[in-house]
Amino acid sequence: MTPDARKEQILKAGISAFAERGLGNATHADIAERIGVSIPTVFRYFPSIENLQKAVLQVIHRYFVDEMIVARLKARGPAYERIEDLLLSFQEEIDQNNEYVTIWLEWSGFTRGHIWQLYLEFYKETIAGLRNLLLQGRIDASVSMAINASDAARVIMGMAHTIAHMRFAGSSKRTVENTVHSLAMSYLAPGR
Repeated sequence: MTPDARKEQILKAGISAFAERGLGNATHADIAERIGVSIPTVFRYFPSIENLQKAVLQVIHRYFVDEMIVARLKARGPAYERIEDLLLSFQEEIDQNNEYVTIWLEWSGFTRGHIWQLYLEFYKETIAGLRNLLLQGRIDASVSMAINASDAARVIMGMAHTIAHMRFAGSSKRTVENTVHSLAMSYLAPGR
């Protein structure tokens, strides 16, 4: 296996281990066991658990920003509909990419140390992207002029937490869809 392929394999195993055992609990040994390599092999690519955590969280960061937010910034249509689509797509991630959502949810709960600092970077980039999406909506009159774009961006981010909590607590997709639609229509859409 090439060094790049091995590093990618370790990173994927890291995502799986952190999702299952937790950001603060998974070890190099857990990852080595998952892919059938020696513990020193994992250490060779990621000399500390902090290096591995950072690499995994960067994957999660880039995925959610690039695939979820940037994709909606480039899309066409009313901004409130793109935001609703974004939130409903996040719900789908819970079924299709559960490990990423599980890690993200735990990550957002760390409030100190390097993991929190990495989350703050993610949070700031996410809020900026959502704010830009809302400002696009102001330009095309698809978002209410009465809302503050920065505040609304934070509400949308909080809604992602609500969606994750609802789904992990057993709420149906339909219940989540109704909740998201209500937010989009009553809070974001103009003249509603």
